[in-house]
Amino acid sequence: MQKLKTISTAALAFIVVTGFTTFTSLTGCATLFPKCAPEYCASDKQITADVNQIFREHTEFGPPATVHIQTINGVVYMSGPVDSEFEVRRAEALVRQVANVKDVENNLYPRSNSR
Repeated sequence: MQKLKTISTAALAFIVVTGFTTFTSLTGCATLFPKCAPEYCASDKQITADVNQIFREHTEFGPPATVHIQTINGVVYMSGPVDSEFEVRRAEALVRQVANVKDVENNLYPRSNSR
């Protein structure tokens, strides 16, 4: 009986770890933990608003909804399709000029390389 109990505990631990890993990979850790440190939250919201404004003003990047923007502790995360590699680099250069941006994680990609 003791051996069966040990196996059950190990199996339960495996299921919990596997489930947590799957959940975090599907949802992103930002949904499990605070999206920003308290001292950055207001600034992060403003940065995201400013970056979204850039994408609304620069229609060459396509409809603003095709590019996902998230800011966490001053780091801007961009993902989605744009028309060319030039636009990937141009978008990053524009975002780096926004006030209070500490860094940019650029995961934009040319539509010809659709994922």
